[in-house]
Amino acid sequence: MRMHRVPHVPKIGRTLPAANARNEQKRRSENVTGSLDLQVRYFQDSPEVGLPYREEHFIRRETTMVLPIAQTALVLVDTWDNHFILSWLERAEQTMRDAVVPALNGARSAGLTVIHAPSPRVTPSYPEHMARHLPVGTGEAPDWPPADFRARQGEHAAFRGPRAQPPGVPDVVIGMSPMIDVRDDEELLETGDQLHALCEKRGIVHLIYAGFATNWCILGRNYGMRAMAARGYNLILLRDATMGVEYPDTLDQCMATELAIREAETQLGFSASNSDFLTACEQNG
Repeated sequence: MRMHRVPHVPKIGRTLPAANARNEQKRRSENVTGSLDLQVRYFQDSPEVGLPYREEHFIRRETTMVLPIAQTALVLVDTWDNHFILSWLERAEQTMRDAVVPALNGARSAGLTVIHAPSPRVTPSYPEHMARHLPVGTGEAPDWPPADFRARQGEHAAFRGPRAQPPGVPDVVIGMSPMIDVRDDEELLETGDQLHALCEKRGIVHLIYAGFATNWCILGRNYGMRAMAARGYNLILLRDATMGVEYPDTLDQCMATELAIREAETQLGFSASNSDFLTACEQNG
């Protein structure tokens, strides 16, 4: 980004002009030292040496990444206290207790930046944290498809998405899980633009993800793994600290969760176990 010689209004989603952001990066790198030596896993579409390139021979591999603390953040996605899918909520609460909270505590002890991304449904409860970000810009509405079609209004109502089709799903009140305490020195945001601006401000290029749901929000939010991979970040999913929404024929083995982890390991970045992450944090803490 170019530096301007005259005052200017930063773009929507930016918290600081570029020059100030670079100064913030320098101050942070000088004050935060150390690194995480983290074993990560990936799924490469290649076989062991000597075997033909056939799908039945593709295997997972592991490597160790050295992640500078100053350039790394833990991103907690949609750590809610409620959901209308009761069976999923039961599994998610256990995962929160057994894996997400320990990962959060480990990140804190290691000095990682902690970023809470609980969705726009939850962020109004944290006005002081949200005041650190510029308001979300609406931008110019696209010309096509037409506005009433995009909104699925009037004659287009029949094309509403799956959840809006009969009989619909319950609307429940959602807040932050009581197991997750958002500290004053931690970040909280609601959009991918805000996450990107914060990372630019702090010089963060490595994002470690935990939270819910693996196959929905972890992958699909505008602050999720697909969107941030497209922006060029190095991404790691804590595969024990997440849980997907399953289907009747995938529930027994949590195969929908497994396939989401495989997408992360194959196309978006890497995964790591909670035990390896906590060990890396302890070694730096």
